Amino acid sequence: MKAMHKIVIKVGTSALTQGTQKLSRRYMLSLSQQLAQLQDKGVQVVLVSSGAVATGRELLHSSKQGAHSKQMLASIGQAKLMQVWSELFSLLGLQLGQVLLTTDDFSEQKKDQIRTTLSCMLDHLVIPIINENDTTVLDGIRVGDNDNLAALVADVISADTVILLTDQEGLYTADPRLEPQAKLISVVTEINEAIFAIAKGSSSSLGTGGMTTKIEAAQKASHCGVRTIIASSSRSNVLLDLLEGMQIGTMFLEQAQV
Repeated sequence: MKAMHKIVIKVGTSALTQGTQKLSRRYMLSLSQQLAQLQDKGVQVVLVSSGAVATGRELLHSSKQGAHSKQMLASIGQAKLMQVWSELFSLLGLQLGQVLLTTDDFSEQKKDQIRTTLSCMLDHLVIPIINENDTTVLDGIRVGDNDNLAALVADVISADTVILLTDQEGLYTADPRLEPQAKLISVVTEINEAIFAIAKGSSSSLGTGGMTTKIEAAQKASHCGVRTIIASSSRSNVLLDLLEGMQIGTMFLEQAQV
């Protein structure tokens, strides 16, 4: 496997909460420790972090599902989510910066600014923590999920790898929660309708995406010459093992750029 130099890591709500209704500080600290070690090894890291709405629900003990309620929860939860990340990062001597984006920010007129800002942060050893601007975003400029947002970011900053951390080991031949005989697919060389058919129907109860959005993100990244890895968030030191070239989860190969 090619070496990793600049990576975009997406961590979903199901990973951040470890299947509960609250943020798992223990898991977030473990992830932060891995990010610190990646940075020490000279790897530039961008973190796309979900969890704002879930954090808002935790704070308000709310189960409301309407669009406006979710925007309110995102506003409250995003502030708390960044506070938790900041506290954990500070324990490890890491610097972070918050970046909230929408599809509009990736337009031809604006993406150069995003590239310049993120590159400047990385050059100064600041880890950007990115999320969609759920508080005010309109449907017309909504990315909709952080898997695809991670792919868009990877393209803008010319990353070599997108790592999608989730509550599954990777892409299986069928949903392993329904079919115990399903087998893990280690490498996907081409994302076609058959791959999407396998992914269909797999989802998380907490996040906005499922396996389908991860395949969509992998396809976007592949077209931009970026490989994607779907791996389990619960595997100890998963990021460090991937950096060492271990075959973990499912890797979607990048397309050769002409």
